[in-house]
Amino acid sequence: QTYRITHNPAHEWYWFPKMTRDEALVFKVYDSDTSSQSRWTAHSAFHNPAAPEGAPPRESMEIRSFVFW
Repeated sequence: QTYRITHNPAHEWYWFPKMTRDEALVFKVYDSDTSSQSRWTAHSAFHNPAAPEGAPPRESMEIRSFVFW
């Protein structure tokens, strides 16, 4: 599925500039519970102009899982 994201002043953006290799972020990408306050999460990437010259680009690993409880 594809979602269209538009600007909303109520959106909150978070940046984790000091993450290390042994840290991970977990996103709740979808929730079938329609009464849930947050049913999905948009995420993005950007070019960091403050990165040192020659710094290696960040790498991402994506794992998709179905979780039932």
